Order: sequence, then structure tokens, then C-alpha cells
Amino acid sequence: MATPVQLPDGKQIACDLLSAALGGTALVVGELPEGDAFDEALATYSDGIVRVIRIGGTADLRGWSDSSARDRPRFSVDCYAPAKPALGAAMRLALRVRGEWEMLPGRSTADGVVTGTSEETGPQDRPEEPNTGVRRVGMTLGMSVRPPRSTS
Repeated sequence: MATPVQLPDGKQIACDLLSAALGGTALVVGELPEGDAFDEALATYSDGIVRVIRIGGTADLRGWSDSSARDRPRFSVDCYAPAKPALGAAMRLALRVRGEWEMLPGRSTADGVVTGTSEETGPQDRPEEPNTGVRRVGMTLGMSVRPPRSTS
């Protein structure tokens, strides 16, 4: 009997690979830290915080045991940075994330391999509540991931 293919966790792959690509200058998370922890993270990471949220996507399954099964998640990616001293810090982080995203095809984690990426909307302001001192720039990005090939 064929073993079902388990699709990789695209969100975790995206977070892991972006975190590695940004070299520790930004915190890459699936869920934002709350309250003081958010402020501490902004102060700790020189480029800011990147949040990756899965907002949809489709799977390409030809059969549960097909080794060519792929997942094509879509993500809302938000980049946070302090509004001062540099007003454009969040946009610079978003542009850097966008550039790193384009370089992900062919890269892998233990969970899966990125086979392609896409950009639906480029970096744009996503205003935070007034007077928070935080800027947010976001975009909608996609990727295609497949399970790692077994060596057996």
C-alpha cells in the first residue's frame, strides 16, 4: 500500500529560509510578540520584525502517494520598523525581503523544497494605529513547495 504524501508546512519553510537569509538582523515570525515583547524585539533587531501569515493557496495532488505533490501557499508578509529615526526603515526591510524571496527557489529545509516564488502585490504602506511609533509595510507573496525527496 502506498504511503500518503504529507505536504510540507510552507509557512514554516518561509519563516526559516527568510530568517536565515536576513542573517539575524530581523525577527521573522508567524505571530507577532505582544505588548512589551514587541517593543523589545523592535529594539533588539536592527532591521525590525517580519510577520508571515498564510492567507490561502492550493495544493497540487495527483494522488496521495504521488511524489510530485506540491503546495502553493499565499502569504501576507508584513515588515515592522520604528517610525523614528528613519521613516523608511519598514519599506527598506520590505524591499530586502522581496529580494530574498526571489532567491528562495531551489533552497530547502528538512521539511521541504521551494520550487518557485511569486509576487501578487509589491510593498505598500499598511498603516498602524496613529501615534504608535511603528511603521508597517506589507505585500502578498506566494511560493510553491514540495516534500523533500526520499533517499530510500
